[in-house]
Amino acid sequence: MSPSSDSLCPQCAKIDFTFFTKSSGLPQFDAGFRPRLSWSTLLPEQCSFCQLLLHCISDGQGINKPFEGTIYAQFKSRELRFYIEDGGAQRTGRKLDYSIQRCQTPPLSRLIDELRRSTYFDVNELKLWLDACEVHQCLPADISQHSLPEDFRLIDVENECIVQTQDHIQYCALSYVWGDVQQPLLTSANRLESPNSLKALDLPKTILDAMALCRDIGCRYLWVDSLCIVQDSKNDKHHQISSMADVYSLSFLAIAACAGDDANAGLAPYGKPRRYSAISSLIRSNSNGSFVASLSPQVAAQEIVESVWASRGWTLQEYALSRRVLFFTGEYVFLRCEKGLWCEDFGLGFSNCFEMGRKWDLPLPHFYRRTPDPDRHYSSTFSQLLSQFVRRVLRYEEDILAAFTGILTRMEENIGPHLWGLPSKEIGSALQWTTHRPFPGLERVGFPSWSWAGWIHDRHDPTFIFEAYFDMYTGFDQRSTNISVLTCYAVKDDQSIYTVEVCDIEQNLFRLKKASDTHQSSFRIDAAEINHLKVGLIQYFPPQPIIELSAYLALQTPSKPPLSHHLFLWASCSRVYIGRTMSTVNDMFPILIKEGGPLKGHIHLKPEWRESEPDFMELFVSTIGLYRTNDSDALQVKCRVVLIKLLHDTKPPVYRRIQVSQYPVCFNDWKLIKPKSRLIALV
Repeated sequence: MSPSSDSLCPQCAKIDFTFFTKSSGLPQFDAGFRPRLSWSTLLPEQCSFCQLLLHCISDGQGINKPFEGTIYAQFKSRELRFYIEDGGAQRTGRKLDYSIQRCQTPPLSRLIDELRRSTYFDVNELKLWLDACEVHQCLPADISQHSLPEDFRLIDVENECIVQTQDHIQYCALSYVWGDVQQPLLTSANRLESPNSLKALDLPKTILDAMALCRDIGCRYLWVDSLCIVQDSKNDKHHQISSMADVYSLSFLAIAACAGDDANAGLAPYGKPRRYSAISSLIRSNSNGSFVASLSPQVAAQEIVESVWASRGWTLQEYALSRRVLFFTGEYVFLRCEKGLWCEDFGLGFSNCFEMGRKWDLPLPHFYRRTPDPDRHYSSTFSQLLSQFVRRVLRYEEDILAAFTGILTRMEENIGPHLWGLPSKEIGSALQWTTHRPFPGLERVGFPSWSWAGWIHDRHDPTFIFEAYFDMYTGFDQRSTNISVLTCYAVKDDQSIYTVEVCDIEQNLFRLKKASDTHQSSFRIDAAEINHLKVGLIQYFPPQPIIELSAYLALQTPSKPPLSHHLFLWASCSRVYIGRTMSTVNDMFPILIKEGGPLKGHIHLKPEWRESEPDFMELFVSTIGLYRTNDSDALQVKCRVVLIKLLHDTKPPVYRRIQVSQYPVCFNDWKLIKPKSRLIALV
């Protein structure tokens, strides 16, 4: 028998129930936020809230299991989350997957003692979410004005065949993991255009579930890569992959199959099998309102980032380019759009995760929500998505650019036309990408070393949650501290040379002066210092004429990299001593003018690689900017340097890019080592 609705034990009576309705901005669960609550004794016979606690402790299996130990609780985004320590000598503990949150008062027809168990996803709940999303206008107002790719194909889920359309029609797009499943493919010989032609095929369960879901929500068409791209046609593959930004962004809904590790996993908890394990919800009411103990949506969301789907390279742009995505984790379902997030609430009124300040988000990078940073060359959207992408897994390493092409296309206004995945705007900053890990790693065959695509990076690790927020350009693309001083050329397919960027001394001086004038520091650069700086810039970064490279272009040697891999740079270069003893403070190697000389910077290298290289190594300056000095508010001109390694001693010499310095080098110190402006080639 349940205790009366207003009965709370002395410990539960201490809860500040207003935290269940407070707006967002609460610190993270492990951030030491107060009040922190604890229980060493529960009184379920007397206290309705203790029954909810027992339901959480048992992961929804019941409220009659004995309890020993101490349970701790903190609020996180209007959920009461729990950590339990057992009563043994080892004092082992665990976070609980179930939490308590406020819910709508259940209807009178529902008994208060009822324990509801959910084993499947109710599609009617999805329809309510989609209706609510329409208010946000996430989809273009007149989507018919946006063109679809030429030869665009879709699955007609009613006639179960492939259709081709040039007019925009409403369709869903599937994002899933192929895995090792042998699945039917669209080929030049088998276009699958006859009605019911798909019925004769042994389609994977994920595709079958997606087709059924489309029928359930009244969307007749579905895009699936394996059946909508001619898999044995290089031309069709290239054309369709180049249009990924449109394929996903113009879809009515993207369906992300995050459960399992192949195309037969299905869309659980939709269809059969249903939910991997039933989710139970226990409701209790008191004078403060009605509360439910159930699986925490924030815990369920972790299944997305820990999934095989989230580790695959292709799925990132499929998610990031979509305007709204429906996630199936096997246990739970979420809908994320540009301005909203919904989770399953089993009819209890807590599905809107952005409602009334109850704001938390999925542990994934975002695309449409991020706005450009006026202080940076590249938006955080681009650099954070790139950081996520390089750590993901590709079945075929040569797909590294194809799997990111949609994002590069969408970001072109911000980064310029890309050069092997690298921004062409502010090329000095573009060359300063970093994974914040020791380098160099394993090279990727067929790609230049100066691009992030030229290396195989440390792979996705879902247990390292901070990895999700690494930014490949943070601190390396600030407008005031990273002004490109390179003159750069590249090679077209017809072997003609074109200019990527020219070092403009006057413009760079203007930008430095502007940065100084807007700086909060009381120590700003005056006119005399500007004139002195101008002399230095002209000496070390002189404007260079259009280069003549016909002799090098005509050079025929077996070891010569493809011309398309070349970047030709006029840069300030010098040989610098790189220490062999790694710092115990930051695990980096020191940059010195000479052995035993004063410290001038740090660089992040793999110890085994540094051990095999000579004492003095070549660097070039990529950017300059204004930085505060360590011991005062004064401003100082400093430069970023990039470590390179000689490959071929030709004219010009050919180098491989290795790593960017973690910290900038004082420009006056750089001048002491007598650098020279040289024409070099990076490959």
